[in-house]
Amino acid sequence: MKPKDLLNFYIKTDLLPLLEPLGFKYAKSTPKFSRKTGHFNLSLSFCISKYSSQDECIFWTMWDVSSNEYRKWYEQTWDTQLANNVVVASADWNIPNWLEGNKEHFTLYNKKSDKKEFSKFVQNVINIGIPHYEQIIDWNTAAEMALNEEDVFYERVCDFYLMANEKKKAKDVLTYGLEGATDENYEDLKQRMDKYFK
Repeated sequence: MKPKDLLNFYIKTDLLPLLEPLGFKYAKSTPKFSRKTGHFNLSLSFCISKYSSQDECIFWTMWDVSSNEYRKWYEQTWDTQLANNVVVASADWNIPNWLEGNKEHFTLYNKKSDKKEFSKFVQNVINIGIPHYEQIIDWNTAAEMALNEEDVFYERVCDFYLMANEKKKAKDVLTYGLEGATDENYEDLKQRMDKYFK
């Protein structure tokens, strides 16, 4: 079985029935699940390794929380379009407590053992991934989670704190970001400092 077909089979039979009642919509073409809660949209997308082959599907998921409210706020504040409205994003292995054992990814082999392997994956989604990202309930929690991501975008964390009306935290995080900034992101941070706090 082709890797994508193998993965889609297990998504359809073992994951979709659990996520739909939780309010997730499934886009088969991607494949991707997403759910909107308040101002935030949680998505998990499936990635298949290029090293997969017939009857072997190596896969992982990418997770993100996005917000159209952030896009609107940014466009009103800066009078320009935002490149993307992502609040936080991560590969599944960067989610705290994501339990995969010693392996980096999950693998399906078109054998009976796939049921157990996919079940471990489903347990991670339900018990680790979704609860982790459900912690984002407002712009304060969004900023806190963004500060703990593998890659921290201080300019966005500052924006989130401003949206939460936390000006001191916004300035502190921007100051911290500027102190360690590289040439490529220094200008974005400096531009925000000049606009927001001068």
